Amino acid sequence: MTVRGRGLRIHLLLLGANAFVLLVPLLAVVALRVYENYLVRQTERQLIAQSIAVGEMWRELWLLERGIDPQVATPPFRQPGKESAAFIPIEPTSNLRNGVLPPQPELLRVAEVVDTPERRAGQKLSAMLQRMQVYNLSAVRVLDGQGCVVATTRSEASLCMDSLPEVARALSGRYASVLRERVSDEPLPPLSDVRSRGSVRLFTALPIFSDGQVVAVVRASRTSLDARTSLWHNRRGLLLGLSATLLAAFAVSFVFAALIVRPLRAITRAAQLIAQGGSAAALPDRPWTPSEIQTLWAALDVMTRKLRERADYIAELAANVSHELKTPITAIRGAAELLRDQWEGMTSEQRQKFADNIDADAARMQRLVMRLLQLAQIENAPEPTESVSVVEFFSALQDRYPGAEFVLADPPPRIVISVDHLRSAVVNLLENALRHGEGQPVQVRVQRDRDRLRIDVQDHGPGISAANQARLFQRFFTTQRDSGGTGLGLAIVRAVAERSGGEVRFVTGPGGTTFTLWLGCRC
Repeated sequence: MTVRGRGLRIHLLLLGANAFVLLVPLLAVVALRVYENYLVRQTERQLIAQSIAVGEMWRELWLLERGIDPQVATPPFRQPGKESAAFIPIEPTSNLRNGVLPPQPELLRVAEVVDTPERRAGQKLSAMLQRMQVYNLSAVRVLDGQGCVVATTRSEASLCMDSLPEVARALSGRYASVLRERVSDEPLPPLSDVRSRGSVRLFTALPIFSDGQVVAVVRASRTSLDARTSLWHNRRGLLLGLSATLLAAFAVSFVFAALIVRPLRAITRAAQLIAQGGSAAALPDRPWTPSEIQTLWAALDVMTRKLRERADYIAELAANVSHELKTPITAIRGAAELLRDQWEGMTSEQRQKFADNIDADAARMQRLVMRLLQLAQIENAPEPTESVSVVEFFSALQDRYPGAEFVLADPPPRIVISVDHLRSAVVNLLENALRHGEGQPVQVRVQRDRDRLRIDVQDHGPGISAANQARLFQRFFTTQRDSGGTGLGLAIVRAVAERSGGEVRFVTGPGGTTFTLWLGCRC
């Protein structure tokens, strides 16, 4: 029987350890990508906040240029006959996964300079925008309703940007953002510099409303925060995280090694104890112990038990054999000495008597040796592969033993068992019944008993005494030693039954004895 452990397989543990090692850099790359996207979103949030502040300042200046008091003006999103919304949050929409556009085109339409309230409000705001850029590093432009610049932190006055996708979207009343490749003729600043080293520039376009209509657009841009620069500024936390990752890797390696090495060491110590003749304790039942090691320990335990049983069996057999062979050997040697010393003084009848005694003792020894060999062959035989026809087998026995009555009550057609073993078991039961049946017929009944073959052998003898019933299946126990009994017949029957996964029982009384043999042989 093969015993399999219930724990994880070693190859799964090793696969888990290797996967962990491989996933660490992969997770680092993914985490860096996620962090870069997070920095882009943070940059966009900053631009949105700046754009809202700039837009509201420009709107107030624009209203004043038109002669309208901002305090009594209609709310930006209020339309006639409708209530204005309490909150209109603007969430970042940029994502590196959506791709990065080429740099902004240099050729843009130039508008004619006309004195309008939008341009006058922008001129008043431009100086403040330039001062703000010193601190926030963001480029900001205010565009009128046609998408032309009226206020800027750069020399972009009168340029019309309505052809840019983000501006076109904002002019339609919707917030927009795009990512473009950064173009710079300046060298990259050092990691410790406040300026960004990123290769992507973020552009946002926020519509400015009045009476529910888009009257301007605030277009802001800034180089996105760089992951390497951000990590440099947070290097202490990064070093702590890296140290924790290394410790986790060492811990995982240690745990996986312990799960494999410690049980193997325990098995090695157990094998050494067994080799020295001792016995090993059971392996602790830990659910994380690999199944291969549990299987190995179970196999070692089974092997140890079988070796111990085999050693006990050999010791007991040696003691029984020496006891059983001692008497005939002593008798043979005594008779041989008498013949050698008293040959001349013996009559021919005396010589013949001693010779017959020697022959009888030698014949008993031969029967003992043959039965012992037969018993050893049965107990150490491999698993059977041949099948036996039940009807043909018992029909042949019926011809050989006419004093027995055979009844085949729907037996299985075939059973998987060695034919020699089956013959040894049935013949021993049959001859034992004929020998103790006092000349009465013996009944043999063969039938199917669930998934086993059942054989009942009944005699009509005096029965078995209570004192002999407990020793009936012991090797070398016999009540007919003088008539040639070896005491191994019923031991052979029990060995055949146990070898096939069956059993043998008996029921006895003054009216006779019935032996029942079950053979679990995959009928």
